[in-house]
Formats: sequence, structure tokens, C-alpha cells
Amino acid sequence: MRRRTVPAVLVAGVILFTGSCGLLGDDKGDKATNASSDSKITPPADGSAKPGAAGGGAGESGKPEEKPKGATAQVIVTPEDGATGVDLADPLAFAVDGGKLTEVKVLNAKGEAVDGALAADGKSWKPKVPFTPSGVYTVSATANSTDNQPTTVNSKFTTASLGKEVTASVFPDSGTVGVGQPVSVRFDRPIVNKAEAEKAMKVTATPAVTGAWHWFGNTRVEWRPKEYWAAGTKVKVDLNLRGADLGGGVGSKQYKSFNFAISAVARISTVDVAAKTMTTTENGKVVKTTKITAGESPKYDTWGGVMVVMEKYTKTRMNSATVGLGQEYDIADVPWAVRLTTSGTFAHGNYWYDKTNPPFGKANTSHGCVSMIPDDAKWFYDHADRGDVVKVINSKERAVSPDNGYGAWNLSWTQWLATSATKGA
Repeated sequence: MRRRTVPAVLVAGVILFTGSCGLLGDDKGDKATNASSDSKITPPADGSAKPGAAGGGAGESGKPEEKPKGATAQVIVTPEDGATGVDLADPLAFAVDGGKLTEVKVLNAKGEAVDGALAADGKSWKPKVPFTPSGVYTVSATANSTDNQPTTVNSKFTTASLGKEVTASVFPDSGTVGVGQPVSVRFDRPIVNKAEAEKAMKVTATPAVTGAWHWFGNTRVEWRPKEYWAAGTKVKVDLNLRGADLGGGVGSKQYKSFNFAISAVARISTVDVAAKTMTTTENGKVVKTTKITAGESPKYDTWGGVMVVMEKYTKTRMNSATVGLGQEYDIADVPWAVRLTTSGTFAHGNYWYDKTNPPFGKANTSHGCVSMIPDDAKWFYDHADRGDVVKVINSKERAVSPDNGYGAWNLSWTQWLATSATKGA
């Protein structure tokens, strides 16, 4: 009898275990894990195993197995979160493991979007305009994993302060000027790294011309074409100094463009000291020849060489003490005065001449200026524009210094390139 009870127990065990298969699909089927892990179930010989039955793909918990999600990409942003003293011109850098960078958003401290572009390789992002000094920026970088799972990382950083700030002024910054006008930039602090300054300043002419920068000391630099501008040229000056390493702990906030035009009339006036005349041409055609009196020789010879119209006054006071000539003269209301040099050379009207023996066209009697009767001076005043060329020939005096006003044209092209850090490149 005892031997016959054994099968009964085995059968009961099979029934009990088979019944537990229903627990595998139950949310509370943790009891199924208490079944012996050594137990094996042989599926029916006809292969009719049903979903939920052992061997049908259920996990140990009794729930159907789910396909695991792909790993997300890992993104490292440089500068790191909380970084300070970040260079204004440095691009943001990204290292992505297990995916590819797809989007970068940058906001300034006001929450405004910063314009920029992601590099083709997805490893860097550069702002269109360098970051502002002491600026706070927030970066949001999104990368997609190889399984197309997005990951977004945020970083906040502060840019470097300027230290010693330099500001540049530009002339001309608008309007229309004559064919002899160079682009003149003046800094309010000395520039040490002149090559970087030149690279940060760009002059674009339409039609294109060959041109270069020339330094007069450490605070003044000018750009001129190899030859006079062509009439009607359009000029754009980009002053992209923000982020440039100007040396000596000096930096700038400036990032600005200026546009001006060259006059449609190429006006050149030639003062012949020996002939005592001034001949004005427009686009190569003589439009007026004026009798003048130039500087008395040898004491007050008029500067030779090329000068450029700087400014003009309907009336001005001329005092010899202001130009280092003591008490030689003090004349009020000098009419139709057109400035040609910083040192005080003018083309102007003369109302105090000897009416019984007018010097114009006959003798050189001035203190260095180009003097003429008021009516002729008014004609010149009315026609002259800033940047027009005035060339003095046959003077016994040397050519005017290239930094006395806009005397750039008194240097040969080789001389002009001598102080350029980039040689026009």
C-alpha cells in the first residue's frame, strides 16, 4: 500500500505546480518565485504551449519581458557649468559619447537668444557676434543617442571682464567723401597687438580695391587704397574688436559696422606755388583755374605734397599764436575757410589784401595758407567736399607729414606697408 501512495503524491505535485502557472500572469504572482527553481516542465509533445505557460517568454517575475530602452548619449559642455572668465571669442565645445549633437540654444542674462551656428561636425558652436564682457550665458545642448533617445544638458557660464577698456573712433563713419579720404581709426588707449587689431578691422570696397593699414604710433591707424578711390565706390568698415586680443590687458566691447560712399565726382585741385594758381579738375576735366597767393618764401613756404580737405567754415578766426608764429597776425571772420592740415593750413578768402596791388597770381605773400579773393574762395568752399584732394607743387617746402591731417598720399605704397602688421593681407 505505501508504494502505491507515491504516485498519488507525485500527481498531486504536478497538479499543484501546473496550477501555479496561472500565477505567472498575475500582478501578485510573487508567490510563483517560491516554487522550486529546479523544477522543469516539459511542454506537451504536440507543441501546443500557450501564452503565459512556462517556456512562453515570461520573466522570473511572471510579467512578459519588455525590450530594454537604448542608452542615452553622454554630453560634456565646455565651458563647464559655473565657469567664469570665459574668453569672449571662444566657441563652445561639446564632447558626445554614444550619439550626436543636434541642437544648441544659448541665452543671455536677459533670456534673449544668442545668434550662432553649430559646426558641421557637431563638436562646437560659435556665436555670430563674440560674447559681451562679464556676460552671463546659459547653454542648452541636446544630443540624440544611436537609438534616437534625446538627452539635454544645461550649462551656465560667465565671460571674462575687459580689464582696461579701449574705444575706437572711425572717420568717415557715414556720408560721402572725396577720392583722397583714408579710413582713419583712433584708439583712446595704446594698442600693443597691432596684428590682432588689424585682423579685427575689415574694409570692404565695391568695386574691390587693393589697400592696407598704416600705423601712426600706437593709437592711430589708417587704411587707404593703393591709388585714389574710384569715384562712386561704396565702402564698408567692420570694427569687430570685441573679443580681440589687443595686448597689454586691453580689450574692447565694440562690434559695429560703418558705411560711407566716395563721391561720384573725383575732384582734385592742384596748387602751383610758382605759377600762383589753383586748378580744379572734376573727373579729369578742368572746371576752374583760380589766381592765388601762397606762403611767402623762404620764411612761410606752403607745405608741398598731397593734402585732403578735412573741414570747412563759412567764417573763422585765424591767430598766429595758435600755429606757433607768435604775434604775426590775428584776423577775425576769415571767409570761406577750407582746412587742409591739422597744423593750420587753409585755402581761404582774403579781404585784407592791398587793393591797390592785389597779390593773387602775382606774388606769394601769405603765412603758408592758399589765399584768394573772397568770391573765388566761396566757389572753392561750395565745391569742396571732405576727402577731396589738394596737391601742392613747385613749393620750396618739403611735403607735408603724412600724419598732419590726412597726408597718407605722401607715402609711397612700399612706405605705407612698412608699418602694417598684416601687409594688406
